[in-house]
Amino acid sequence: MAWNMTANMIEFCSCRAMCPCFLGPVTQPDQGWCASAIAYDIEKGKIEGIDVGGCRTVFAAEWPGNFFAGKGKARLYLDAKANDGQRRALEAVFSGKKGGLFEGLMGAVISTWLPARTVPIEIRRGATLSISVGEFGNATIEPFKDQAGKHASVQGTAAQAAFQSVSMDLASSRGTRWSDPELRKWEGDSATIHKVDWSG
Repeated sequence: MAWNMTANMIEFCSCRAMCPCFLGPVTQPDQGWCASAIAYDIEKGKIEGIDVGGCRTVFAAEWPGNFFAGKGKARLYLDAKANDGQRRALEAVFSGKKGGLFEGLMGAVISTWLPARTVPIEIRRGATLSISVGEFGNATIEPFKDQAGKHASVQGTAAQAAFQSVSMDLASSRGTRWSDPELRKWEGDSATIHKVDWSG
């Protein structure tokens, strides 16, 4: 097996909760266009024998319409704490060059890849999740809960199938901002949290 990983996937975007794109290609993003970032926090994994446990990578992209319609422009932000070999391996997997789900998914929705950047990626856990990606993005993720404190979760959406996520928790990302001069600048309030097991 070329690569495998167990990870937490934290997605946040420019829409209000919940982003319509999760429901499939017939829906319309809140602003007509969609911009998103996804943090991959890897618990354990190997890529061609390289241990990537504890590494982080962030994918950010913009689309002129629904995510499933494609024509996206994207960049990967690679963990400054990772070594050169780990960063090369992570870039290859998450850009779809190592097979698995990312090969078909990124090939379908991303038309233009910007050069990857190496940046500090910080994820702080507590009552909320705080994420910072160099000078480009900051997110505060607060899961939705019912009166008993149980997380609001969803199953069976089209985007979950695309990312091979069995269940996702819904969250607010109010106040989240993304600003990369080569990508659309945005603020948003939609977020989802996933636990995933992938291989390719």
